[in-house]
Amino acid sequence: MSEPDDIPGDDAAERALRLNDGPADQALAARAAADPTFAADVEAWDERLSPLIDEIAPVLPPAGVWPRVEAATATVPANDNRATRFWRGWAMASTGLLAASVAGLAFLIANPRVEREYIASSPDFQPVSVSTLMSAADPDMPIATITYDPQTGSLYVAPTMQMAMPENRAVTLWVTMADGSVHRVGVIDPNQAQMHEVSEEMQPMAAEAPLVTVSLEPMDQPNAPAPMGPVIATGEVRRL
Repeated sequence: MSEPDDIPGDDAAERALRLNDGPADQALAARAAADPTFAADVEAWDERLSPLIDEIAPVLPPAGVWPRVEAATATVPANDNRATRFWRGWAMASTGLLAASVAGLAFLIANPRVEREYIASSPDFQPVSVSTLMSAADPDMPIATITYDPQTGSLYVAPTMQMAMPENRAVTLWVTMADGSVHRVGVIDPNQAQMHEVSEEMQPMAAEAPLVTVSLEPMDQPNAPAPMGPVIATGEVRRL
């Protein structure tokens, strides 16, 4: 790919690669909408980086991948393919992430400032924690997937089924440590995908816990130090 001498500035590249979040990206989007010159710079970056995406050839996974994924998660009834759909969707998203990473690498090569100011100051990589919560009433029935990212302190809950819950109970997530101690993470919604910010105090435990548990807690005891109500799901944690 040729290297033109009139490459636009960093802001245009950051907008093209969507490196910013929230207000910062919204400000660049508004600038592109109001400033034709800046919009042209963003488009120039799009055109310069797009050949990198075209060079990524589609690759089919080996035939044994999906059976191994299914074996590593939970055994579900033969007519229930929810878990398979989830992991295949995750794999497709990972392919998109790979393409974005290639484009991001090209941006870093052209912009050492980003590497110096952002990458160098990042903490050491920590593995993401993933757990499939299995119903206590039916050990073969997954009810949700929990994903915790220690880099950001964000915890993602992705229910795999709709559950009717008592109105006077709070669906509460706990982590169990290797020494057997139990710690309350917080209340979750069992019926829709959501993200929670884990407190700084809880983050080390969330990153190391080998087991997660969900229980139904009394509404009038929101800060109980240990589960008081019935446990409805548990899941072992894997590090990815």
